[in-house]
Amino acid sequence: MSRRYARALITGINGQDGAWLAARLLGEGIEVFGTHRPTSPAGNWRLQELGLANHANLHLHALDAGNIGACRDLLADVEPQAIFHLAGQSRVADSFRDPLGSVQANGIATLNLLEAMRRQTPDAHFVLAASAEIFGSPEVAPQDEGTPLRAASPYGLSKLLAHAAMGSWRASFGLAASSAVLFNHESELRDEAFVTRKISLGVARILLGKQQELALGNLDARRDFGYAPEYMAALANMADRESGDDYVLATGHAASVREFASAAFAAIDMPIEWQGHAAAEIGREVKSGEVRVRIDTRLLRPVDAPLLVGNAGKARKQLGFDPQIDLHELTRRMVEADLQRERNGRPG
Repeated sequence: MSRRYARALITGINGQDGAWLAARLLGEGIEVFGTHRPTSPAGNWRLQELGLANHANLHLHALDAGNIGACRDLLADVEPQAIFHLAGQSRVADSFRDPLGSVQANGIATLNLLEAMRRQTPDAHFVLAASAEIFGSPEVAPQDEGTPLRAASPYGLSKLLAHAAMGSWRASFGLAASSAVLFNHESELRDEAFVTRKISLGVARILLGKQQELALGNLDARRDFGYAPEYMAALANMADRESGDDYVLATGHAASVREFASAAFAAIDMPIEWQGHAAAEIGREVKSGEVRVRIDTRLLRPVDAPLLVGNAGKARKQLGFDPQIDLHELTRRMVEADLQRERNGRPG
């Protein structure tokens, strides 16, 4: 398809979202400039797994987004027509251990890059990867662009600062700045620190006899689980629009962590029966009677919204967003990918 932009900058290209977005844009013939932390290697297993590591139109740069001078220098050098800001501190749990670091990485760094765009490439379209955590524990469901923003966790606050900056720079300076309010979006490329990947990897290892059981935290938390490549397609379309706006990206269907785990075990034909309550709850394999899931109270968060589920009606109408991968297909793909990696000894 033909885009309004031919040169795109993706911060955080080594992450799940950055790798999927790079794959889509490179596949469309767009020249992609990706950034990674100065302390991180230029390439990683995700780019290699997607066959992108040596792509002729992919150029990798080290960037400390906390340094506004470095941001301005990079934009002056690259001159992107679209900027996808996906880099940052991406784990809610980590934000409780280092709240100021999360605000710096997700909030201040976004302002640095946004201001650098205003100074160097004001005609570009800036697309932010925000988060449903900006809603906190909402009183209404599903959540949409008009839902009150009541971030509760430090991570949510850091993302709220970045999200609010999109509207501020649109109104104050006329920039094309868009915020993608992303609900949970998972894939084969998810980091092991996320509960969804922890589950898929644990299930694969249990099947292969490398692990006996999974330790999980809050099984009752209900989230809107989507498939990351479909969400990145929506981000690519956001940058195609002449003006900026805010968009909720979600499937509209919620599932608990317990249901996600059940679906992952079902993908290897290992049905689980849940027994007990609260911290004493266990997941027992129906066929063998072996305990496969236990609760580890150390994994419980101080603040954890009971339900986050989104209404992406606006994105469906304006961006053509149409998620098709349901929970069972999502978990099947993740578990299958982890089985292949474990059998082949590949990193992931």
